[in-house]
Amino acid sequence: MCRERHSVSDHILHAALCLLLLAGSAHADTWVPLHQEWLGTNGFQLGASIAYGFGMDALDNMVLNRVYVGEPRATDGTYPECGAVAVYVPGTGGWDYAGVIYANQRQAGAHFGASLAATAAGHIVVGAPDYNSVNGVGAGAGRVEFFYDSGLPALNISYVDGITGNGGNFGSAVAVDDDKAAAAAVNANGGDGCVSAFHYNPSTKQWYNLPTLNDVACGSGGEKLGASLAIRRTGDSTYLLVAGAPGQTQNGNLLAGGAHVFTPNPDAGVGGLLEVGTLAADNPAGFDYFGTSVGIDSNYVYVGATGRDNGAGRVGSVTIFKPAFLLGYDWLAEYFPGAPATVGGLCGASLGVDPQHSQFILGCPGSETAYFPHVGTARVFKQYMFLGHPIWLESVLSLGSMYQNNGAALGASVTLYGKYAFVGAPHERYPNQADNGAWKAFVPDLIFSDSFE
Repeated sequence: MCRERHSVSDHILHAALCLLLLAGSAHADTWVPLHQEWLGTNGFQLGASIAYGFGMDALDNMVLNRVYVGEPRATDGTYPECGAVAVYVPGTGGWDYAGVIYANQRQAGAHFGASLAATAAGHIVVGAPDYNSVNGVGAGAGRVEFFYDSGLPALNISYVDGITGNGGNFGSAVAVDDDKAAAAAVNANGGDGCVSAFHYNPSTKQWYNLPTLNDVACGSGGEKLGASLAIRRTGDSTYLLVAGAPGQTQNGNLLAGGAHVFTPNPDAGVGGLLEVGTLAADNPAGFDYFGTSVGIDSNYVYVGATGRDNGAGRVGSVTIFKPAFLLGYDWLAEYFPGAPATVGGLCGASLGVDPQHSQFILGCPGSETAYFPHVGTARVFKQYMFLGHPIWLESVLSLGSMYQNNGAALGASVTLYGKYAFVGAPHERYPNQADNGAWKAFVPDLIFSDSFE
């Protein structure tokens, strides 16, 4: 379901668009899960985070050939709940387990893999938000580690750099695009939250917080700045950083939430981050939690809000913004999930953008299906243009009647690229166990697909 602001001419366009949709000229793809099943070990919470990576095929073409899946409560046999990232490569029937990434500085209870991001350039960023540090503030200092994956068929992933935080659970959210990355300490300053941006130097093989003065911004009023992050490289020394702030108060409405867009200060002598966009929901209301998830591509900024009300209840939504003519961002549209749009379904808990194929995916880990209550779903929204007007059509991703459990939280983590969507379910379990976690790959059904690359 879409809600948009319209002028008179827009109303005419919208009416024509509705007729087009009713006529069936444009439709959403049907996505189906691969039969392959990957479940974690008891208590590991496989699927708490998820990302994909690229490598070269035999013809030197860049292809999707990695899936990285966080299991933040994994043990390495020595350190309980140190956390890990499982790595999968293309194989028979979908994806094969290929190995595991552990933190360079392992620590019991650090929960390495609670957050995770990767880029086509081979960089992987992993957060361990509960890492303790003597040099930091002790418990909850947090740590972020950077890795490089060669992308070769034989797994070759190396540790590159690591940064320990100074409290606030640094690494609670991470993002990366090419040689630009970001990390958040969402509980810094008593819950205000802080975000930091980093740049990779290939000469020294280190990640730096640049320019001379740190690229850091902090929230206020307990807004939880950095609860979600997205970053887009725009130049050698420039980027746009989007940070969700779901705890922000709007017009007296508690936990209405917000999101903020930053860019590095071009004056290196002053440094820091400049806010170039302040985003809010249309008619913000209390407990919207706008900013629970965020995404960005070259045309739009996307913001998830798990508490948004579609009139029947709090089903959650995603709001899309476009750059304004001069400065900032304009509200474009808000999409609520179609059926089954469960009240309390938490749509917008996670969000992933595929900028190469004009589509994004939204996680709804509390959604119900016809078979299981609160098992979770995901939604792919694919963009179409109609008379120069962008619209997004929704596809529902679920496991149907396949073996699963109530409260599996499918959609707690999501990402997609082209014809693959990857969805985590960290609370899926084997019988008589708990929180094994799982993840699933979905593909468009070729019988019904619109066939996109």
